Amino acid sequence: MPIGNEFARERATAGNPPGGEPSSIVIRTPNWLGDLLICTAFIGTVLQRFPQARVDLIVRAGFDVLPLPHRGKILTFDRARIRAGAFGRSLRGRGYSHFFVLPPSFSAAWMAWRSGAPHRLGTRGQFRGWLLSPALNPSATPRSVHLLREYMELLRPWGILDEQLPPASLPLLPGWIERHRPREAEGPPYVVIAPGAEYGPAKQWPVRHYAAAAAELHNLGWRVVVAGLEKDRDLGDKILEGVKDPQGVTSSVNLCGKTDLVSLTALLAEARLVISNDSGAMHLAAALGRPQVALFGSTNPLWTAPLNPRARVITRNEPCSPCYKRACPLGHLNCLENLPPGEVVEQALALLGEEGRE
Repeated sequence: MPIGNEFARERATAGNPPGGEPSSIVIRTPNWLGDLLICTAFIGTVLQRFPQARVDLIVRAGFDVLPLPHRGKILTFDRARIRAGAFGRSLRGRGYSHFFVLPPSFSAAWMAWRSGAPHRLGTRGQFRGWLLSPALNPSATPRSVHLLREYMELLRPWGILDEQLPPASLPLLPGWIERHRPREAEGPPYVVIAPGAEYGPAKQWPVRHYAAAAAELHNLGWRVVVAGLEKDRDLGDKILEGVKDPQGVTSSVNLCGKTDLVSLTALLAEARLVISNDSGAMHLAAALGRPQVALFGSTNPLWTAPLNPRARVITRNEPCSPCYKRACPLGHLNCLENLPPGEVVEQALALLGEEGRE
């Protein structure tokens, strides 16, 4: 039988799961940090629904340091060292019954097919339907529902499609934060500002707005910690320019470029509040369950809102948004310019009031 017809042998519908109950599962997780953290809610559902199954994760190199939920092994995939097909073939001896393919790429489906897993669940697209068994038809157009709901579609054959989306989650073991906490974070309670956005400037709230919010929070007695990559260091310095005590010193600190992913996770885990763009840091704060204010510009919270009941999302429905562009094609960035610092601070104070300082 031609492999192009293989997926036609089974139809995945609610109540008709391919292969019945999984005995050994592997999940190909997404390549973007934010998407990976969103998919922790999917992983948590799999762990709960199939309590007897082994659940391994395939994780992009660099993200394998995170304490991701699983019941088996974290398998690191380094695209610089091995091709997707070769990596898939290396999995053949592991005896997986079900392979869940979360990324929408052809290469992710190719990896699944090469693994030899008999049941490879993913959505159609990118000419990859013949690699999946079964290939599912999306029930919604792309970006019209939350990304997690797109992932949860893969569990539809088992009757799982929650109306209420589960939260993202990173399970931190006792003592983990203490081992990885940045030394500079020690001291009074702090608010974290994460001004970066790896995708592009159309997702970044203007630095002067961040600076105004930081100064107001500092004046109200909160220590401000700015976190980000090395390339965000100048942003951090500008944000903290107005954050000074009367004596000209400050307990606030710019940690941009001084934390890796592990220490950033520990830093956010103890933050009283996180303010950020739609970014990996936003989803990291959500997975840690921290109070947060999330600012959306060129992207749509309908698709990628933080999966966190303690999140406040602020966005503007400009006529041109969401455009999903890396840089504003119109040159004005109104979707972010029109998010005033006062509104952000108001939402932040509401969350801080709910939390208290302890």
